[in-house]
Amino acid sequence: MQIQILYFAQLADLAGKTEESRHIEHSSPATLYADLQQSYQFPHAFKQLQVAINHQLSAHETELKDGDSIAFLPPMTGG
Repeated sequence: MQIQILYFAQLADLAGKTEESRHIEHSSPATLYADLQQSYQFPHAFKQLQVAINHQLSAHETELKDGDSIAFLPPMTGG
């Protein structure tokens, strides 16, 4: 299936891009993030992130479908 991945904040910096299209064989956000984490050296554990599928905050267990967009939102800091 083909999906669109959106990157924000530190994840965009580490990936060197704000989005990419990718063909994946699995529908699990956790498995996708593990692949991305290995590719881009993302520092956060999956459970530390919020997941947005098709621009809606979603449960970590939500399955991906062909054509979906997904964003992994890292913890925000500020002051």
